[in-house]
Amino acid sequence: MRPYRFTRAALPLALALALPGQAGADSGDGVDLAPGNALLARGLVDEANDARGTSWLRPGQRRSPAGNLYGCPLEVPTPEQLGEWTYDGRLQLGWIGTYGDTGNALWNRYVRWDSGMVLGLLELALRRPADGSYADLRASRISSDDGFIEAAFGRAGSYKVQALLREMPNVVSDSARPIWNGVGTNELRLLPSLTPGASDSAAVAAALDGVAPRQLQVVRSKSGLGLDAYLTPRWIARAAISEERRSGARPFGGAFFYNFLFPGNAGVLETLRPVEDATVNLAAGLRYAGDRWRLDFAYDGSFYRDRYRRLRFESPFALTPTRPGTTSAPIYQGQFALEPDNDYHNLRAGLTRRLPWNGELGVTIAAGRMRQNDGLIAPIACAGVFGVDSDGSGVPGPNNPFLHACSDWNTTASLSRASADLRIDTYAFDTHVTVQPLPTLSLRGKLDFRREDYRNAYLAYNPLTGDYGYITENGAQASIQPGALGTWNPLTAPSVITRVRNLPLDRQDYGAELGADWQLAERRSLSLTLATRRDEPTYRERRRIDDDSFKLAYVDRRIDGLTLRASYTLIDRRGDRYVSDPYAFAYSISLPGFVAPVGGVPAFTVDALRKYDLADRREHKAAVSATIALGDTASLSAGLQGDWNDYDATIGRQVYDRSGANVQWEWQPSPQTRASVHYGVDRARLRLANVADVVFGPDGSLGGPDYPLNGRWWAYDKQRNRNAGANLEQSVGRVRLDLSWNLVDARGLTSYRFASPVALAYFADGLSGGDSGTFPAMRYRVDSLSLGASIALTPRVSLRAFDLFERGRVADWHYLGLDAARVIDHRVYSDGGPSGYTTNLIGLLLDLRL
Repeated sequence: MRPYRFTRAALPLALALALPGQAGADSGDGVDLAPGNALLARGLVDEANDARGTSWLRPGQRRSPAGNLYGCPLEVPTPEQLGEWTYDGRLQLGWIGTYGDTGNALWNRYVRWDSGMVLGLLELALRRPADGSYADLRASRISSDDGFIEAAFGRAGSYKVQALLREMPNVVSDSARPIWNGVGTNELRLLPSLTPGASDSAAVAAALDGVAPRQLQVVRSKSGLGLDAYLTPRWIARAAISEERRSGARPFGGAFFYNFLFPGNAGVLETLRPVEDATVNLAAGLRYAGDRWRLDFAYDGSFYRDRYRRLRFESPFALTPTRPGTTSAPIYQGQFALEPDNDYHNLRAGLTRRLPWNGELGVTIAAGRMRQNDGLIAPIACAGVFGVDSDGSGVPGPNNPFLHACSDWNTTASLSRASADLRIDTYAFDTHVTVQPLPTLSLRGKLDFRREDYRNAYLAYNPLTGDYGYITENGAQASIQPGALGTWNPLTAPSVITRVRNLPLDRQDYGAELGADWQLAERRSLSLTLATRRDEPTYRERRRIDDDSFKLAYVDRRIDGLTLRASYTLIDRRGDRYVSDPYAFAYSISLPGFVAPVGGVPAFTVDALRKYDLADRREHKAAVSATIALGDTASLSAGLQGDWNDYDATIGRQVYDRSGANVQWEWQPSPQTRASVHYGVDRARLRLANVADVVFGPDGSLGGPDYPLNGRWWAYDKQRNRNAGANLEQSVGRVRLDLSWNLVDARGLTSYRFASPVALAYFADGLSGGDSGTFPAMRYRVDSLSLGASIALTPRVSLRAFDLFERGRVADWHYLGLDAARVIDHRVYSDGGPSGYTTNLIGLLLDLRL
């Protein structure tokens, strides 16, 4: 267990940054985005519109330049006098009740609905006109894990202080049935009915069946403090600190080698990992705004700390060696390294200068550093021995070469160094210029440069044994396959190929952009943008990737009440020679003393593979939208968009296309009446091709003995998403009614085709007949219907009642069969997967104007 040692250390620094003396409000900065919760987001609290509509000066509804109706502003506060101060506020208190499948994870995603008393909304605003002082408070609470409070106070033109407290839950499972005690910690011990490393599948299934389903959730708790200040009329300073803690547990993995390849052996376990970490973010800046010059200096820092360095778990299954007449060591201790502590710093400076022709020149430079220096964990967690016992003595030695002492690997003395000692240095530069040489013509240009340098390297070397690399699968592979330790040794294993170094992905990229905007006529405009970008990664299949793009955009408002927009973009990607294996330096084949195995060094992958982020690609993007004003009180909007990608790849991603359409109708004849209907649909299509490596030989060519043509397979994924909704609000006297319906509907279909059964890595699950097929459709659909009524009891008191009915349906073929059995051979699934739900939420809120 590691303490959160950074919080107290960071706080004095933050306070020092946040106290510049005089201060001033800057609405562009703050400690967080505007907080909220599901009660506010779903519109379940009372929000009355201003009876005067969208304008106090002219009757009727107002529109944006694009033709969309402006939303009606909320009711104007009526402040009360309190000495030198005026105040206004509201308090919404009440009760909610939940019925149906209230424990469902999808229903409780990012919300915690609990029956009982709630604070719907508390708002309080104080103003002192004499000197511009003010204070604001806003809060809401649904349950003990779901609420927020934010406050701000200051003086106009002088300073502003902001504070935030927020909690948000995320239920990730409602059907977890773990076979371990200690969920939520980093030590998972098997239930008392199970014997580590000596239980069979029937015993594990019986133990799991005796566990009641439970919820797993992660709660995010955030606090923050910010200060904005006007030092002088031209200089502005700002500083902020925030901390976000995450606490809970979620499904994870647990590896004891491949049970799919070795039935009745090995182990694939779905463990439950703890989430106990926190991030502190710091920000500070200084800004100057002059008549011609503007300067901006900023610092951003982020400090992540995890309470636990590793997750340790016990495996219930016994291991069996593949060589007859031998026995496997009784290992059952597994571990995973969790996220390392890391620090991030970034300094940025920007300069902007006004130019003739209504122009502007801007330059920004930045430098940053990301650092990890967390203590490393030992490669293995076992005690005693691991591997295969050949002579029955249980003692490693020359006569028992496949049995190994855990003491050579379960200590940090087996590491080449005790901590990570890695960092990435980043540099950035960009400049932009805009000018308007003619009243109808604007020109713009941009140059930018980015660079990431990885510092230091890690070589996995054990000084106790002279081995390079790391122990695979918690020692399980070596305890099943004699000699499969996962390490290279120049004396005992000179031909083993294994990973020995980290992969430093240094890179730099730079680009240029030129554009022009023409005002063709009073209500027509045309924009053209040309851009090019070069990416130069290190230790990737290509050392140079070029992206060139062309974008044309057109806006037409010649017809009264109609705004038409259209755009087209062409992006073309090319690069230098594609090398299928640039990673040899990270493997043991690069070490002195390596001896090529009989038959040669196997090909890293097929040479016809093109990774999608490096492959040649031609992309076309197009979009058309129109907004039509239907009289003075309604509008109709519609749009079409498409994105088509063609990859030049025989093996790899070949096609990725997306298209969509949407339509929306709005009607707002008065502040008392408002209605809208919308519908949208989008589709996506993905096609990829691959080939199985039938033998591990040196020939990487497609169609050769290692990657034969009859080992090819193809996958096709189609996705269709729909969203729709309708809303109606109507006020009659002192009563305001609102009705809302929303639909989210997604369907995914994955099909496949293969040249022959040779293409399949695992064929024993019963796939029979034919060389193609389709998996069951993936479905996710949520229908929501809400009805609310607000009654004004007095000018300052109102009562709101609402009812939200929601039905969710989900079908995920990955979880098929887990409702009947979660222990399949030596595979254990703790989570049963998502499920549908039907829920009803009713509430009653009393709204008091303070």
